Amino acid sequence: MVRGEHTAMNTNQHKLMAWLSPSYPIGAFSYSHGLEYAIDNGDVTDADSLQNWLLDVLKNGAGRNDAILLCHAFHAPNADVLNDISNLATALSASAELHLETTAQGTAFSKVTSAVYNADLEAMPLPVALGAMAAQQEMDLDTVLPLYLHSFAANIIAAGVRFIPLGQTDGQRVLANLFDTFDAIAKTAQTTPLDDLGGICFLADIASMKHEKMTTRIFRT
Repeated sequence: MVRGEHTAMNTNQHKLMAWLSPSYPIGAFSYSHGLEYAIDNGDVTDADSLQNWLLDVLKNGAGRNDAILLCHAFHAPNADVLNDISNLATALSASAELHLETTAQGTAFSKVTSAVYNADLEAMPLPVALGAMAAQQEMDLDTVLPLYLHSFAANIIAAGVRFIPLGQTDGQRVLANLFDTFDAIAKTAQTTPLDDLGGICFLADIASMKHEKMTTRIFRT
Protein backbone atom coordinates (compact mmCIF):
# COMPACT_ATOMS: atom_id res chain seq x y z
CA MET A 1 0.00 0.00 0.00
CA VAL A 2 1.33 3.44 -0.92
CA ARG A 3 2.08 5.61 2.10
CA GLY A 4 -0.79 7.97 2.74
CA GLU A 5 -3.32 5.76 0.96
CA HIS A 6 -6.32 4.80 3.10
CA THR A 7 -8.13 1.49 2.92
CA ALA A 8 -11.92 1.33 3.30
CA MET A 9 -11.46 -0.17 6.76
CA ASN A 10 -9.26 2.71 7.89
CA THR A 11 -11.72 5.25 6.54
CA ASN A 12 -14.57 3.60 8.43
CA GLN A 13 -12.52 3.57 11.60
CA HIS A 14 -12.12 7.31 11.27
CA LYS A 15 -15.86 7.72 10.71
CA LEU A 16 -16.69 5.61 13.74
CA MET A 17 -14.26 7.55 15.93
CA ALA A 18 -15.95 10.77 14.80
CA TRP A 19 -19.47 9.47 15.47
CA LEU A 20 -18.62 8.25 18.97
CA SER A 21 -16.48 11.23 19.93
CA PRO A 22 -17.76 13.59 22.66
CA SER A 23 -17.24 16.37 20.09
CA TYR A 24 -19.77 14.93 17.64
CA PRO A 25 -22.63 17.48 17.76
CA ILE A 26 -25.44 15.40 19.24
CA GLY A 27 -25.34 16.97 22.72
CA ALA A 28 -24.23 13.79 24.51
CA PHE A 29 -22.44 15.82 27.22
CA SER A 30 -25.76 17.19 28.47
CA TYR A 31 -27.22 13.79 29.45
CA SER A 32 -26.43 11.73 32.56
CA HIS A 33 -28.96 8.88 32.17
CA GLY A 34 -30.37 9.60 35.62
CA LEU A 35 -26.95 9.61 37.30
CA GLU A 36 -27.27 13.21 38.46
CA TYR A 37 -30.23 12.29 40.65
CA ALA A 38 -28.50 9.12 41.89
CA ILE A 39 -25.52 11.20 43.00
CA ASP A 40 -27.71 13.84 44.62
CA ASN A 41 -29.66 11.09 46.42
CA GLY A 42 -26.47 9.47 47.75
CA ASP A 43 -26.75 6.27 45.70
CA VAL A 44 -23.51 6.96 43.82
CA THR A 45 -20.74 8.59 45.83
CA ASP A 46 -17.38 7.28 44.58
CA ALA A 47 -15.63 5.25 41.89
CA ASP A 48 -16.81 1.88 43.20
CA SER A 49 -20.48 2.83 43.40
CA LEU A 50 -20.27 4.50 39.98
CA GLN A 51 -18.82 1.32 38.49
CA ASN A 52 -21.53 -0.81 40.07
CA TRP A 53 -24.20 1.58 38.82
CA LEU A 54 -22.81 1.36 35.29
CA LEU A 55 -22.53 -2.42 35.39
CA ASP A 56 -26.23 -2.59 36.22
CA VAL A 57 -27.18 -0.17 33.43
CA LEU A 58 -24.99 -2.00 30.92
CA LYS A 59 -26.02 -5.55 31.81
CA ASN A 60 -29.64 -5.06 32.83
CA GLY A 61 -30.76 -1.78 31.30
CA ALA A 62 -30.23 0.53 28.37
CA GLY A 63 -26.73 -0.72 27.57
CA ARG A 64 -27.87 -4.23 26.73
CA ASN A 65 -31.03 -3.05 24.99
CA ASP A 66 -29.15 -0.51 22.89
CA ALA A 67 -26.68 -3.15 21.77
CA ILE A 68 -29.47 -5.49 20.68
CA LEU A 69 -31.34 -2.71 18.89
CA LEU A 70 -28.17 -1.58 17.13
CA CYS A 71 -27.55 -5.13 15.89
CA HIS A 72 -31.04 -5.51 14.48
CA ALA A 73 -30.94 -2.06 12.88
CA PHE A 74 -27.63 -2.99 11.26
CA HIS A 75 -29.19 -6.13 9.76
CA ALA A 76 -32.60 -4.61 8.91
CA PRO A 77 -33.50 -5.76 5.37
CA ASN A 78 -35.65 -2.76 4.50
CA ALA A 79 -37.01 0.58 5.70
CA ASP A 80 -40.22 -0.91 7.10
CA VAL A 81 -38.33 -3.26 9.41
CA LEU A 82 -36.01 -0.44 10.44
CA ASN A 83 -39.04 1.70 11.27
CA ASP A 84 -40.47 -1.10 13.43
CA ILE A 85 -37.17 -1.36 15.31
CA SER A 86 -37.15 2.40 15.77
CA ASN A 87 -40.66 2.35 17.23
CA LEU A 88 -39.69 -0.46 19.57
CA ALA A 89 -36.63 1.45 20.75
CA THR A 90 -38.79 4.47 21.49
CA ALA A 91 -41.32 2.38 23.41
CA LEU A 92 -38.60 0.90 25.61
CA SER A 93 -37.84 4.28 27.18
CA ALA A 94 -38.77 3.93 30.85
CA SER A 95 -39.29 7.65 31.42
CA ALA A 96 -39.88 10.90 29.57
CA GLU A 97 -36.27 11.92 30.11
CA LEU A 98 -34.82 8.66 28.79
CA HIS A 99 -37.14 9.03 25.79
CA LEU A 100 -35.68 12.50 25.25
CA GLU A 101 -32.14 11.22 25.68
CA THR A 102 -32.31 8.59 22.96
CA THR A 103 -34.59 10.43 20.50
CA ALA A 104 -32.92 13.85 20.69
CA GLN A 105 -29.45 12.39 20.26
CA GLY A 106 -30.67 10.10 17.52
CA THR A 107 -32.33 12.94 15.63
CA ALA A 108 -29.17 15.04 15.87
CA PHE A 109 -27.02 12.08 14.79
CA SER A 110 -29.22 11.41 11.76
CA LYS A 111 -29.23 15.07 10.71
CA VAL A 112 -25.51 15.67 11.05
CA THR A 113 -24.39 12.32 9.64
CA SER A 114 -26.71 12.54 6.65
CA ALA A 115 -25.36 15.99 5.82
CA VAL A 116 -21.70 15.08 6.24
CA TYR A 117 -21.80 11.72 4.43
CA ASN A 118 -24.46 12.56 1.83
CA ALA A 119 -26.80 9.90 3.22
CA ASP A 120 -30.54 9.71 3.73
CA LEU A 121 -31.16 8.75 7.34
CA GLU A 122 -34.48 9.36 9.06
CA ALA A 123 -34.67 10.58 12.66
CA MET A 124 -34.50 7.52 14.93
CA PRO A 125 -33.37 6.67 18.48
CA LEU A 126 -29.60 6.83 18.70
CA PRO A 127 -28.65 3.11 18.68
CA VAL A 128 -31.00 2.46 15.75
CA ALA A 129 -29.71 5.42 13.76
CA LEU A 130 -26.10 4.44 14.41
CA GLY A 131 -26.73 0.82 13.49
CA ALA A 132 -28.47 1.79 10.26
CA MET A 133 -25.72 4.21 9.29
CA ALA A 134 -22.99 1.71 10.14
CA ALA A 135 -24.64 -0.76 7.76
CA GLN A 136 -24.87 1.86 5.01
CA GLN A 137 -21.16 2.55 5.41
CA GLU A 138 -20.37 -1.20 5.41
CA MET A 139 -18.72 -1.08 8.81
CA ASP A 140 -17.66 -4.06 10.88
CA LEU A 141 -20.37 -4.74 13.47
CA ASP A 142 -17.85 -6.54 15.70
CA THR A 143 -16.04 -3.22 15.99
CA VAL A 144 -19.04 -0.90 16.15
CA LEU A 145 -20.89 -2.64 18.98
CA PRO A 146 -18.35 -2.64 21.82
CA LEU A 147 -17.19 0.86 20.93
CA TYR A 148 -20.77 2.13 21.03
CA LEU A 149 -21.08 0.70 24.55
CA HIS A 150 -17.71 2.22 25.42
CA SER A 151 -18.96 5.63 24.29
CA PHE A 152 -22.26 5.22 26.15
CA ALA A 153 -20.49 4.40 29.42
CA ALA A 154 -17.76 7.02 28.95
CA ASN A 155 -20.38 9.74 28.65
CA ILE A 156 -22.02 8.71 31.93
CA ILE A 157 -18.60 8.50 33.61
CA ALA A 158 -17.84 12.02 32.40
CA ALA A 159 -21.02 13.18 34.14
CA GLY A 160 -19.85 11.42 37.31
CA VAL A 161 -16.42 13.03 37.12
CA ARG A 162 -18.05 16.45 37.01
CA PHE A 163 -20.83 15.95 39.53
CA ILE A 164 -19.67 13.49 42.25
CA PRO A 165 -16.97 14.97 41.85
CA LEU A 166 -14.56 12.23 40.81
CA GLY A 167 -10.95 12.58 39.73
CA GLN A 168 -10.14 12.11 36.07
CA THR A 169 -7.83 9.19 36.88
CA ASP A 170 -10.52 7.38 38.88
CA GLY A 171 -12.94 7.98 36.02
CA GLN A 172 -10.54 6.29 33.61
CA ARG A 173 -10.05 3.41 36.04
CA VAL A 174 -13.81 2.82 36.07
CA LEU A 175 -13.90 2.89 32.27
CA ALA A 176 -10.96 0.47 31.95
CA ASN A 177 -12.64 -1.94 34.36
CA LEU A 178 -15.64 -2.10 32.02
CA PHE A 179 -13.78 -3.08 28.83
CA ASP A 180 -14.50 -6.80 29.22
CA THR A 181 -18.15 -6.02 29.94
CA PHE A 182 -18.48 -4.07 26.68
CA ASP A 183 -17.05 -7.00 24.73
CA ALA A 184 -19.23 -9.58 26.47
CA ILE A 185 -22.47 -7.65 25.96
CA ALA A 186 -21.58 -6.92 22.33
CA LYS A 187 -20.93 -10.59 21.63
CA THR A 188 -24.19 -11.77 23.20
CA ALA A 189 -26.25 -9.02 21.55
CA GLN A 190 -25.45 -10.33 18.09
CA THR A 191 -27.45 -13.50 18.71
CA THR A 192 -30.22 -12.04 20.87
CA PRO A 193 -33.70 -11.71 19.31
CA LEU A 194 -35.83 -8.62 19.77
CA ASP A 195 -38.21 -10.69 21.90
CA ASP A 196 -35.52 -10.78 24.60
CA LEU A 197 -35.39 -7.01 25.01
CA GLY A 198 -36.21 -5.68 28.46
CA GLY A 199 -34.55 -4.78 31.71
CA ILE A 200 -34.54 -4.88 35.49
CA CYS A 201 -32.57 -1.70 36.07
CA PHE A 202 -35.24 -0.23 38.32
CA LEU A 203 -33.15 2.20 40.38
CA ALA A 204 -31.75 3.85 37.24
CA ASP A 205 -35.23 4.09 35.73
CA ILE A 206 -36.63 5.65 38.90
CA ALA A 207 -33.66 8.03 39.07
CA SER A 208 -34.45 9.22 35.56
CA MET A 209 -38.08 9.82 36.58
CA LYS A 210 -37.16 11.76 39.70
CA HIS A 211 -34.44 13.75 37.97
CA GLU A 212 -36.95 15.96 36.16
CA LYS A 213 -38.30 17.19 39.51
CA MET A 214 -34.91 18.24 40.93
CA THR A 215 -34.80 21.93 41.80
CA THR A 216 -31.33 22.41 40.35
CA ARG A 217 -30.09 20.34 37.44
CA ILE A 218 -26.87 20.42 35.41
CA PHE A 219 -27.87 17.69 32.97
CA ARG A 220 -30.99 17.24 30.84
CA THR A 221 -31.52 13.69 32.16
